[in-house]
Amino acid sequence: MMHKKIMVVGSLVLFMLLLISFSGCINQTEELDPTIQRIKDAGKLLVGTSAPYEPMEYIDINGDIVGFDIDIAEAIATALGVELEIKDMEFDDILVAVENGSVDISIAAITITVDRSEKVLFSNAYLNAGQVIIINETNEDIGGPNDLDNKTVGVQSGTTSEDEALKYTNSTLVKKYDDYDESLEHLLAGDLDAIVIDHSGGIGLIKDISGIVIVGYPFTDELYGVAMKKGEAALKTEIDKVIADMDIDSLENKWF
Repeated sequence: MMHKKIMVVGSLVLFMLLLISFSGCINQTEELDPTIQRIKDAGKLLVGTSAPYEPMEYIDINGDIVGFDIDIAEAIATALGVELEIKDMEFDDILVAVENGSVDISIAAITITVDRSEKVLFSNAYLNAGQVIIINETNEDIGGPNDLDNKTVGVQSGTTSEDEALKYTNSTLVKKYDDYDESLEHLLAGDLDAIVIDHSGGIGLIKDISGIVIVGYPFTDELYGVAMKKGEAALKTEIDKVIADMDIDSLENKWF
């Protein structure tokens, strides 16, 4: 009888261990985030960006999209264990692409704002790049934002730069362009008095151009974040970890 009891007890212990193991598998399945699982199943992270906006994202001589933001996107893809796929689009379409699911995330020097946060979920900020003013170096009339009154100002459409320019000059004098390369052409041609742009983008815009300067200092705080669809808390957690672990100073030295 003793042997039978031992065998019964042993069988019960084995059964309980199997049950616990099986239960653990069920819990793991239940706890697996569907967004992250979908990205892993696809084997790629589809990222929306908007080039050219050097040094944040632009097309190099080899035809590849590179830049500060792209390095961050690559780090996120690596952390998720998938390949990176970049989808270049107009800046006005960046957040729409996140909302409708045509991209997994967007990163394109996107300033975190209250209005934008109502549409998408943002990561923690990874860079503070305030607004600056670019002028011809011979222009002695503009030294700061208050001097933009009644001046013709170029901006990229749909950006916070447009919002800031509208605070300082007549709306009819704010000229909106698809990208800043176009606005620079008009500044060089004398069609614009100034350009308002994020500091990081301003550095890249004028780096190879003589006679064009950034005047004064950044006059706003512009916190950049990675955009994703509302409710994707698990993906935000993973992206926030990547941002926290990145050496942002080294990225600034590399790209700025």
